[in-house]
Amino acid sequence: MELSVYIHCVGDETAARQFGVAIRTASSWRRMERAPSPQQALKIVELSAGKVDWKGIYAPYARHRLRRAGERSLPSSLLLGD
Repeated sequence: MELSVYIHCVGDETAARQFGVAIRTASSWRRMERAPSPQQALKIVELSAGKVDWKGIYAPYARHRLRRAGERSLPSSLLLGD
């Protein structure tokens, strides 16, 4: 599951409490204003019991950034599964 979808489903406050971050941080992840650090991402994967995985954190963010930069496609390396 994508991180932004997960946060949308549980709410910014609940996600912030679950992941041990400020509400503003959780909402910025939901809006894809910024991505979690690798340490935060590991914590998210663990605390979401795998509902959110690495690809669900970084692939949507990469797509969003590429669209904003005017790119049309996601590099195939981001589409490959583990």
